Amino acid sequence: MSEIGAAEGGVMSLAADFDLAGRDEWMALVEQALRGASFDKRLVHTTYDGIQIQPLYTGADHAGDPSMPGMAPFTRGSRASGGPWQVRQAHSPAMGHAELLAAVHGGVDAIELHVEGAGSPDELGALLEGVPESVPVMLAPGSEASEALVGLWERRGLAPAEFQGGFGVEAADPRVATAVSRSLAFPGVVAAVANGARLADQGASEAQELAGSLGDGVAFLRACEQAGLELPKAVAKLEFRYAAGVDQFSTMAKLRAARRLWARVTQACGLEPAAQRQHAVTAGAMMTRRDPWVNMIRTTVACFAAAAGGADAITVAPYDAAIGVPDPLGLRIARNTQLLLREESHLHQVIDPAGGSYYVEWLTDALATTAWGLFQDLEAGAALAERIEATHGARSRDVATRRLPITGVSEFPHLEEPTVERPPMPAPYGLRRRAEPFEALRDAADAAGAGGTTRPEAFLACLGPLAVHSARSTFATNLLAAGGIRAIAGDGFDTPAEAATAWAASASPVAVVCSSDELYQEQAAATVAALKEAGCSYVLLAGRPDDRWGADGYLYLGCDALAALQAVHQRLGL
Repeated sequence: MSEIGAAEGGVMSLAADFDLAGRDEWMALVEQALRGASFDKRLVHTTYDGIQIQPLYTGADHAGDPSMPGMAPFTRGSRASGGPWQVRQAHSPAMGHAELLAAVHGGVDAIELHVEGAGSPDELGALLEGVPESVPVMLAPGSEASEALVGLWERRGLAPAEFQGGFGVEAADPRVATAVSRSLAFPGVVAAVANGARLADQGASEAQELAGSLGDGVAFLRACEQAGLELPKAVAKLEFRYAAGVDQFSTMAKLRAARRLWARVTQACGLEPAAQRQHAVTAGAMMTRRDPWVNMIRTTVACFAAAAGGADAITVAPYDAAIGVPDPLGLRIARNTQLLLREESHLHQVIDPAGGSYYVEWLTDALATTAWGLFQDLEAGAALAERIEATHGARSRDVATRRLPITGVSEFPHLEEPTVERPPMPAPYGLRRRAEPFEALRDAADAAGAGGTTRPEAFLACLGPLAVHSARSTFATNLLAAGGIRAIAGDGFDTPAEAATAWAASASPVAVVCSSDELYQEQAAATVAALKEAGCSYVLLAGRPDDRWGADGYLYLGCDALAALQAVHQRLGL
């Protein structure tokens, strides 16, 4: 073998010493590893949009969509020169004026302001006192305070060209044409928001979020056209808001596809393909109240994906946002997450860092094609709400079976975690957090164990030595903990009678038999019978369902964990 990395003709070839391998060679090795198992079932994942994700992608997979070619305008970003994204932080009066100033002085580029009602220049002036005029104030989607904001700018003596911010009017709102007309005198003001993130909060898939935002964008264009506004100028007054989730590749591809789709829409309207102004917000649906510290990881991944996907502005939710009013630590970590990725990791210094990845390019094509077809269906009269409801139902089933695990909630729950309490704050309208069903069980169990009484418990009837039952007893312990139930168990019982006697000394009406398949053949049925004879009203078995054992239910990988825990709660009187 020649020296690795030897230069040939002045060019170093790192691959010269390795045999070339193609998909056929790779498939041969995969088939050996699968040992007869189904390739599609083991290695292919189907998204909620029906897109099949393969385990391997090559250049041959990126054929592109003929109607929206791979190098369609703005796929790689809305700004040809790249540059840093805007760090935007949400703020409401409940968070306090001091925290608003801390955000501004702590590196935030813009504020998204959440205020109730129309407000007044005086009210906004008090809230924004000390905030430099150079910091854009973006009213939250659906806001009615645009006139109060303009009044404040005028009161501060700013020239129209110095106004910086946004009105937050929804793109499909009847007021949108008036807001756009008003904003045309203010070059630095965005008038409207096409709020795709709202659909994601309700349970929409990526393609549904894209199609819905396109529909809002088209409604915006129609309203502006009917009002006699110049569409090229009106388009520049629209911002699109998308959710960034923990699936980083889907987030990157979604943002890339969104720009391609909007360029196609504007082109179809007879305009020059327009850049899409994008604001990515970390998805509210992924946030948890239990073990909220994990939210820091979720939002970091989402922020990274949004930046790599080319978002123009990003808002990261504090780790405790799902609990209530965020505290100073949560707000500081949220903005510092962005600053670290931007100022220390320098993500913005590479234009379209995900571009060229065969997988990301293929997924961008797939999402764009799927979303475009759905958008056409919506234009023909299809109901998006029905499709979102179906997607939400499918995702909820995956959460219930833990096919879609939630760390710290449905998987790896910590029963003794300290309670994180915050002043209450209303959740965004329509938000359906994925963790809510499991968190409701935890809340009920905690309430039953309050006041110094014992936390609800289930008895583990472990058969055989630890090495024999530990896999299933550990599995059952973690599953029960997801419902706030503590598992109590001994080191293992030699006979069914010993297990029944030990259960009788416990205070729980629920028992879970745990052991190996081999020992089940010998003792499972007898142990279940002995427990029932001793008075146990609800006997579960950790393992696949088998009528021979006579158990009342079964706990196994892929089971409906939520339904199983709800049944245990019912037996415990919770």
